[in-house]
Amino acid sequence: MANQVFANNMEVSCKAADGKSIACFPDVCFTPPLAPPTPLGVPIPYPNTGLAKDTTKGSRTVKISGKEVMLKDQSYFKTSYGDEAGNTPKKGIVTSKIKGKVYFTSWSMDVKYEGKNVVRHMDLTTHNHASQPGNTVPWPYMDRMALANETAQCKSEKKQAQTACKDTPQDKFCPDIGALRTASKARQAAKRAAGDGFKGDPDYQRKHAAVQSEYGSLAKAINDDPCQRAMRCFLAPYKPRKCCPGQTGDHLIDSASFTDGPASAGQSRNKHPTKAGWSNYKTDKAPVMCAEGPNQTTATHGQLHTRRGVVALQEADANGEWPRAKATETGALAAKKTFPDSDCSQECLEAQLNTYHDKAKDPGKERPINACASMTSDQHERDKAWNEMRPGDLNR
Repeated sequence: MANQVFANNMEVSCKAADGKSIACFPDVCFTPPLAPPTPLGVPIPYPNTGLAKDTTKGSRTVKISGKEVMLKDQSYFKTSYGDEAGNTPKKGIVTSKIKGKVYFTSWSMDVKYEGKNVVRHMDLTTHNHASQPGNTVPWPYMDRMALANETAQCKSEKKQAQTACKDTPQDKFCPDIGALRTASKARQAAKRAAGDGFKGDPDYQRKHAAVQSEYGSLAKAINDDPCQRAMRCFLAPYKPRKCCPGQTGDHLIDSASFTDGPASAGQSRNKHPTKAGWSNYKTDKAPVMCAEGPNQTTATHGQLHTRRGVVALQEADANGEWPRAKATETGALAAKKTFPDSDCSQECLEAQLNTYHDKAKDPGKERPINACASMTSDQHERDKAWNEMRPGDLNR
């Protein structure tokens, strides 16, 4: 489709787009039979899908590919599909409707058509509306990744994703993390019981190992899905959140590389003052890859940090800085080493990183960035990461 118009590095949603909001879950509807002990029917959760081609009440004067554009609180997809079996008189548990409208609940904050905020791919939706609220929780809408579309280097990755996702689109398929949540609660209870010396407590250590194992299982489940595996190659802004529960958006070039740290105690990361030469850098807008684990020492998130960190530690200059180009190369290589089954090319990952960071720098000669090395303290893991990132290089 010739409708590649972007707002904030995300494609604008319009009637001409191929986008879908897929498997929005749960849309709980009362379903036959209508008999005791369920006289209203059986409440069953259904996965719902909405299509961009069903755009209704879009823009009047601004068109993309000759068709209307989705606008905040005005536009909607006229139908959602998937809950047709919930056809008792009560129907949806909240809206008393099936096949209701799809509304967006997030949008661009600074791009407007006809005075209204435009809606973009990956913005959140709720489904099966009669009126507000909808019958489902918010679900991301996906069309295609804007960063990859701005680069010629990702052609193979886009073709790979189209093949993997075409038959059973899974734009936001997320594995169940019930076991992970249970393990995390058990670890927290063991930590409270052990007190200040929890790290040496055998029960806490067992519970911690169980949590780590669950994160590993999550990574395997996501990697086993062909569509998710292919989509890993496409980077997206840190916010709005696009990762599955249990995942975190990892900046392949650490956000701390572009900042001078907090200006005051407790200042949130996205408020940290930027380094000289990088005044346009925004933590929440910078590109990330979804990785399993909440921090730099857990699961694939930890592996990314460690692989980048060992190289940064070795190659930093006397000021603890290095060129952005070296950080880009290292971040992309760390992603390839961490997710080899995704088959992302070095060129595609670097191009996406450069698409954002080229715009984040100030005019004039480019300034170096911090060589960040936040990673595990486990020397064995560091050595293993170094051998993967710099095989045969013993100059450490």
